[in-house]
Amino acid sequence: MLSALTFKESLFTGALDGSGGKGILQGTHPFSSLPFARPCSGATIDAMVHLHDAGYKYLFSHADLVRELLEVFAPPGLSELLDYGTLRPETGNFITPAMKKREDDVVWSIELKGQRIYLYLLLEFQASIDKGMPVRMMQYVAALYDHLVRSKTVDPADGLPPVLPIVIYNGDTRWKHSPEVFDLIQPHPAVLTEFQPKLKFWLLDEGRFSAEYLEGLQRVMAAIFRMEHTHDTDDAKRAIRYLGRAVAQSPFKQTIDRAVMQWMQYRLSRKMPGLPLPELDDMLKGTEMLETNIDQWKAKAVAEGLQIGKLEGEARALQRLLSQRFGAIPMDIVERIAAAKLEQVETWFDAAITAPDIGSVFTPTQN
Repeated sequence: MLSALTFKESLFTGALDGSGGKGILQGTHPFSSLPFARPCSGATIDAMVHLHDAGYKYLFSHADLVRELLEVFAPPGLSELLDYGTLRPETGNFITPAMKKREDDVVWSIELKGQRIYLYLLLEFQASIDKGMPVRMMQYVAALYDHLVRSKTVDPADGLPPVLPIVIYNGDTRWKHSPEVFDLIQPHPAVLTEFQPKLKFWLLDEGRFSAEYLEGLQRVMAAIFRMEHTHDTDDAKRAIRYLGRAVAQSPFKQTIDRAVMQWMQYRLSRKMPGLPLPELDDMLKGTEMLETNIDQWKAKAVAEGLQIGKLEGEARALQRLLSQRFGAIPMDIVERIAAAKLEQVETWFDAAITAPDIGSVFTPTQN
């Protein structure tokens, strides 16, 4: 278990990679080292990933937040060509060739110079990078086309509409693999090249943007990305303040403020289990109450870490003393020590100093 100092330092992890001006943010998920920041009994990684995906899916169910995303993070030269007044969500059961429903991804369409194009937002919150993502995306785009044709939304005789596949990746490790499916294909004779599939997705690796860069954008989606990669409580409060300012200054404030604050409540409840969250209306007025609650939450976490660190140390000391005095420790006694509270372990340690045998340390009168 962590020592008191190590526990305090490990509340948040993360560092700049020393890349000069950009200072790309690196590190692990914040809050993961807290003793009570663990999955509930029976929870799975897939389930927790689904919850995270659902939070983003909720955000991107709002047209103005999709517009925010495109205005700030779309491929260069695209945003100014889009007619945002034509932005609309596309619903349907998109089935991949493997017959798996894609329920957590989001599809919108929008006109570009009078031509309707489709935006496929794939929300990727896995613990590790999927090298086969281009293949997956190719399947999803094919499933989208299949849906459009089967529903008679488009007629293949008139041509298929363009699709912009976007992967929003939230993982800790920076994405270093190619977004092009062609790059996955093994070397082959040139005569086969024209027959190989070609599809590329637009990657948004949230952690690759430095805090300074995101804050300089002064946009809501940039503030959301910023909040996802905080590395201590002070940094978290700074990110929360930035998000609050960005929403207040947004031309879309009236349509997105409640959605963004609800998302922030949702994320904080998972990043900081046990954090008292102000009511939504109070959060819309400002972040001061929330920041105070974070300070109190951190103090409680540190205190619990000190207690846990001390208990671990006392338990190890007791087992060392028992083994030195009486030899091998029976497994039932090891289990009793592991389940005991600090006060009980201290009592057993004191008894072990003078006890004639190991059984005397754990007699009922000592419990």
